[in-house]
Amino acid sequence: MPFSSEKIISHFGHIFPTHVEALCELLIVLRQQFFGDLDLMLILAIIGSRALPARQTSNMSYAEFISSKAKNRADQPINIQSIAECSGIARETVRRKVHKLAELGFIARHSNGMLTVTDKAISQLAPATEASLQYLIALGSSPTTTEKSN
Repeated sequence: MPFSSEKIISHFGHIFPTHVEALCELLIVLRQQFFGDLDLMLILAIIGSRALPARQTSNMSYAEFISSKAKNRADQPINIQSIAECSGIARETVRRKVHKLAELGFIARHSNGMLTVTDKAISQLAPATEASLQYLIALGSSPTTTEKSN
């Protein structure tokens, strides 16, 4: 399932136009979903990655991923400083964005300082998740990954 870096590099001319077009479409949807603030999206993505690490999602379907019943999350503590260091966004900016995400109901701040993504975020941001799926589908269907160019 993973793309081979050798394959992508050797067929760059085929995949690049697909990537750029699909990425632009994805970024437009993300920008709309996050009120023009892509830093807000990045911070939420970082918090979400700590709540549901890749190793837990490997056998999940999309339906299972967005289901509120799939709460076998191994939340790992993350704080504002960690988000700032990971993202390169200034700590004070992260603090303001976390406050905004909490106001929107997209994250919950627990008494121990742990931040988690809420069901509201998962449901209201479904168009962004679906746009991400479309981006991946576009990349997967390019000649580089389907062997049409060989």
